[in-house]
Amino acid sequence: MLRSLLTCCFWLAGMVSVPAAAHAQGGNVFGPTVRAGDRTAEWRVLAVIGSDGGWTRATRLHYQHAFNDALRLRGVVQAVAESGESWDADFARAELLWQYREQTPSGYQAAFRFDARLNAQGAHRFAANWVQQWDFSEDWRLRAILLADHEVGAGAGSGVRLRHRARLSRRFGERLNAGIETFGRFGNLADGLPSFDAQRHSAGPALFGDFNARWRWHATSQWALTRAADDTPLRVQIYRRF
Repeated sequence: MLRSLLTCCFWLAGMVSVPAAAHAQGGNVFGPTVRAGDRTAEWRVLAVIGSDGGWTRATRLHYQHAFNDALRLRGVVQAVAESGESWDADFARAELLWQYREQTPSGYQAAFRFDARLNAQGAHRFAANWVQQWDFSEDWRLRAILLADHEVGAGAGSGVRLRHRARLSRRFGERLNAGIETFGRFGNLADGLPSFDAQRHSAGPALFGDFNARWRWHATSQWALTRAADDTPLRVQIYRRF
């Protein structure tokens, strides 16, 4: 069964592939919730159209294991292909999510996520992420993430780099959500943070939901808010849980 799923996902990724210049990034505005007993494997297929109109694709597999209702370990591996080339290994990453604040009566919850990422090319990376979530009602939700990472290994840069992700969303029925997402890079603390226009910030609409308990999808369009940022007209992801 697993072999059939992997074959299907690789085939799907190949169908959306055309020459590309944009680099595939599968990261989303993830949440802080840890569910006791969670033992989930997931396969993702990602297609991105860049500002130059070219496509790139990525595919990843992850498995997560919750030790209790506060700690969860996840392993992630990803491969990428672009410019008509064959699949290449991209990275392997270990993530430890610690939900230190369960949901309060006001709808707030928070967690820290610690990552160790081994890149197939370039420097490796260690990161700490502060994840917060507010449920204002049954339909409205806000997520905000502050990310700090440091590189090690050949070609590594010095200092700590700061980034952010955020999403304000509303649920429309059981299967559909819509919102606004923003992603940004503040810069390197070792160099002193640059002016706002020299930082990389983007924002745009997002639609996401699920077809059933096993199949989910996510689509977003990101547009530059600063001169240093790039547009990402479309990024689509398909998820299969098993």
